[in-house]
Amino acid sequence: MKTSEIIDLITNALDLEPNSLTIDSSSEDIEEWDSLGHITILSALDDMTSGKSADLADLTQASSVKEIIDILKENSLIHE
Repeated sequence: MKTSEIIDLITNALDLEPNSLTIDSSSEDIEEWDSLGHITILSALDDMTSGKSADLADLTQASSVKEIIDILKENSLIHE
């Protein structure tokens, strides 16, 4: 999985326009990224990682694209 795939996954999970999300985007910037949106992101990540991301408690508190990517990198779920 690559960084660009995570950005696409979050874009799709939040039903955003293509290319409207960047690594610098956060829940403060994106209206659709509310509590339900965050659950949708976590569910999509869980599907994409075959359940491996479900064990990463830090993801529940992540509030930015960069934070999500960093957590996934720390746990070897993203390979550039």
